[in-house]
Amino acid sequence: MKGESFASTKNRTRYSRAKCLFFKFFTPFDIILAEVGPLESLRGLLILFVLMGHAIVGVYRDLTFLVPLLRFVSPSVFVFVYLFGYSQGRVKKNPLKILQKASSFFHFYLFWASLSFIAYVLLDGEYTNVWVTKRVFSVDDSILKKYLITIFSFTGSWQYYFVLVVMILLLISIFIKDPRKILPFSFAGAVVNSSFVSFWFLTKDRLLPPIEGALITYLNPVHWLFPFLMGYKDAVERKKREPRKLSLFLYVFLFAIGSLEYWNAYGKFHTLLGVDQFSLTGVLLGIYSIEVFTWLAEKVNLSFLKRMGRYSFLLFMIHMPFQWMFYVFLDTFVDLPEWCWVIIMVVFSLMIMEILLKLARILPKPVRKIVIGA
Repeated sequence: MKGESFASTKNRTRYSRAKCLFFKFFTPFDIILAEVGPLESLRGLLILFVLMGHAIVGVYRDLTFLVPLLRFVSPSVFVFVYLFGYSQGRVKKNPLKILQKASSFFHFYLFWASLSFIAYVLLDGEYTNVWVTKRVFSVDDSILKKYLITIFSFTGSWQYYFVLVVMILLLISIFIKDPRKILPFSFAGAVVNSSFVSFWFLTKDRLLPPIEGALITYLNPVHWLFPFLMGYKDAVERKKREPRKLSLFLYVFLFAIGSLEYWNAYGKFHTLLGVDQFSLTGVLLGIYSIEVFTWLAEKVNLSFLKRMGRYSFLLFMIHMPFQWMFYVFLDTFVDLPEWCWVIIMVVFSLMIMEILLKLARILPKPVRKIVIGA
């Protein structure tokens, strides 16, 4: 019996080692995050904040009293990028796999950006103000030219810039050896860039120019590299960020300053575009929001949040153009309170996600990856 017990223990040890090696070297980041419940819940909470924030901005005509709520959810994409860096730091670096992943992101984006463009053209822009190519580039030529500029400028919908950011960060990760050495330089770059944005919004009476503003803010790798490297470093060090008294105090302080910054920007420009995530206060608030959002996700560790987290990138791709078109179309026939429309828009995005997931079961795997990204 002792011999059998020893053999059984030995086999279990071998199995555990093999399992650890498999997950250490071969597991893609989506599977890793699926193995860690709190991280999946955190991604679900973040995408819920994104859906809610975009719905509020799209529906409410006066955001003055909603500024604190919008300031609270504004670091969601910053924390998303942190988690993306964290996931990349947990897997063995394989340049070919990274290139394949970047390619799959682009194909996924291409499918949904094309659908968004087609919907805009068919509806003649009546229900889709999120398509911005004509507004930004003043393009009024052939459909093909409009389409190509829309796709390759990543402007088919206001949030599609994020796909280009993800692809750039993936390619940068190939060259990262020790994130701790370059993180201070990345932080300095983010501070300089965000200080310029803050200075502009405090001293100017006009918004940043569309193209230059996009390159300074939403499409700027310098800004997004900082949270990515933070996550990458924490994964290498196996560090978990948990709320501390000092960090909570700083979070509350920055949240208050950031809310005042929001009120000032909204009062001057009647929009939060540009200042929302890219001011100096926004960057600093994003750092401490990682701990706060992580704690919050652990407290509300619900199954539907985990499911949203598992397919958060799909929700990110579909929600902006299609929930907006759904709202504007129905709003012409049904008169409902603004808060009710926010709930309906969020629920509609979740319904579309579930329909797509059920449809994906009958699709071939290559097509499924293009449609739902997984």
